[in-house]
Amino acid sequence: MNSKTLSPELVKELELLVNSNIDMSLFPYVKGKSIRIKHIIIRETSFGFLVFDTKNNKEIDKMFCKTSAVALAKTLAQDPDSNTNEIVKLDNEVMKNFNDAMFHRHMMKVTKDSIKYDVAQCRYDIAYCRTQSAKERLDQYIY
Repeated sequence: MNSKTLSPELVKELELLVNSNIDMSLFPYVKGKSIRIKHIIIRETSFGFLVFDTKNNKEIDKMFCKTSAVALAKTLAQDPDSNTNEIVKLDNEVMKNFNDAMFHRHMMKVTKDSIKYDVAQCRYDIAYCRTQSAKERLDQYIY
């Protein structure tokens, strides 16, 4: 693809992005079994994801999903005094709806009653959509 096929506005935005000073420490990178963003480490555990601050040598929080953990780490890496209640709330929403979806999917597999199957399928679809919606809102903290 050459510059003739790109719009001039897009070329200008790309040049600004390439020439701007981007803080590389805010990009997540994998080191061993952990994800690191600046001085914050994310490790997967048996209960979810542990977010740990190496600068203060303390545990920040335990998150259910990786998206929430990365959103929390990036937010705190940018501003250590920022309010993270919304991220924790979204993580709890993901956890609740994910567990609901798993329960309803199990019901769809084991039930012989067509009415119960239809109800479980409807509830599964609702829980799945709510899980995806919460994850999309968490993605806004990352990107």
